[in-house]
Amino acid sequence: MRTFLRYALMAVGIYGALVLYHFQLGAIPFFLLSFYLFYEAYKVIRYGDREESEENSSLLNSQK
Repeated sequence: MRTFLRYALMAVGIYGALVLYHFQLGAIPFFLLSFYLFYEAYKVIRYGDREESEENSSLLNSQK
């Protein structure tokens, strides 16, 4: 469900970007995209180590 929601938001975003480009407001989608990418990078930096350690511990447990 989360993947579907991400693709649906991407499709709406692309449509919105095209509409804004039509009205010569093309910088707005890039500005909003920068906030989204900043948030995604923050999640990776903040919570990426936890996910990595969980994967490593499950891998070690499966090898025993």
